[in-house]
Amino acid sequence: MFNRRRFIGTVPLSAVAISTACMNNHVRSQDTENRANEVKELIVSPPVVQNPRSNGFGVSIALSGLATAWVEYGFSPDNLAFTAIASHRGLMSADDRTMHIRVHHHEPLPTDRPIYYRVVAQPLTYGGAYALQRGKPQSESTYALRLPNPQAERIRLISINDTHENLDTIRALHGKIEKLNPDVLIFNGDICNNFDAADSPEQIMLNPAKEKNMSWASTRPLLFSNGNHDVRGERARDAIKSFAGCPESPSLPYNQALRLGPLALITLDTGEDKPDKHPVFAGTAAYEPYRQEQANWLKQVTERQEIKTAPYKIVACHIPLRGLEGQNDGTTLEGYASYCGFGAKLWLDTLKETGFQAILSGHMHSDRLDQAADDMPILQFVGGGPRPEHATLTIIDAAQADGKQSLHIRIVDLQGNLLHENKWT
Repeated sequence: MFNRRRFIGTVPLSAVAISTACMNNHVRSQDTENRANEVKELIVSPPVVQNPRSNGFGVSIALSGLATAWVEYGFSPDNLAFTAIASHRGLMSADDRTMHIRVHHHEPLPTDRPIYYRVVAQPLTYGGAYALQRGKPQSESTYALRLPNPQAERIRLISINDTHENLDTIRALHGKIEKLNPDVLIFNGDICNNFDAADSPEQIMLNPAKEKNMSWASTRPLLFSNGNHDVRGERARDAIKSFAGCPESPSLPYNQALRLGPLALITLDTGEDKPDKHPVFAGTAAYEPYRQEQANWLKQVTERQEIKTAPYKIVACHIPLRGLEGQNDGTTLEGYASYCGFGAKLWLDTLKETGFQAILSGHMHSDRLDQAADDMPILQFVGGGPRPEHATLTIIDAAQADGKQSLHIRIVDLQGNLLHENKWT
């Protein structure tokens, strides 16, 4: 006769533990599923397109909770036939603050018509290693992105700098950028005050206007040139998650070398405005070897055929490479840099030897144009500051057609008033 009491007595304790664990996992799984199915806005920034290449581009978004994400794209708004998934070494990427999705297309992407895309995010919750639950996917609007054409006859770039989280300035710049409709937007450093512990770098960088419908880089790519304030604070190391580094060189994330129609554009990272040994850094600064690595890279990329043969060449870097008489070059422990003496020593000779026309910079919160001289044939355009009355846009128009070439660079204020300009023909 079956003795239930004896049978229970012979069951190993491990089996009881497993059974109890399974029951607990089931309860946790149900709780996890309930949480996953809670509806909340998951994507909490406009998409920001970055790092355009002939066969790809990246898109960053801010998130309100743990999620995976992907980009659906195609060449018609009604047929997003391709999908790019954020993943790393076989595991889908997941984050609770920000996500960068890189599109790698199997052939060159068109530049003569839009690429339509939308970002999709799906909530992810863990009740245990084998108790994952997914919420309903949430998608954003479909955007029409135009990538710059390396063979274009005309190209327009706009460079902005030193917004320092000033909401009035950011929103005014957004409106001006939309009207001027550049092919590429350069953010030339100091998007923040500092990235302190209580800050949200992803919101400052990806949603600076604090309005999802105010996006300056969803239909055109953005290139980021790091500023000295962008590397300060406990959360400064999180910035790379939002403004992703260029795909070719993880060690030089903000160095770009692009051919854009008749224009070659180089971006350089001037880093901090004081020597590495300055006591305020408490031994955490290593910008001097980093600038040297960029110097080696600069010599290589300026010899690339598409850069070398460009009719016009410009470089964007946050801290100026040329200073006014008596200004601090940032190489001593006294004060801080008005221009980057370290970068000037390492980079200017290469830029002069390879025929660069102009440097675009910021940092000083006061606009100016430094004219060319015999010993320094490169002009320097310095953008304004964070307050609306000091804010500026640097507009770069380059063209080549019917054997004629031209480059026009001008700095304007938020009212459209011309402050500085130079033309090359």
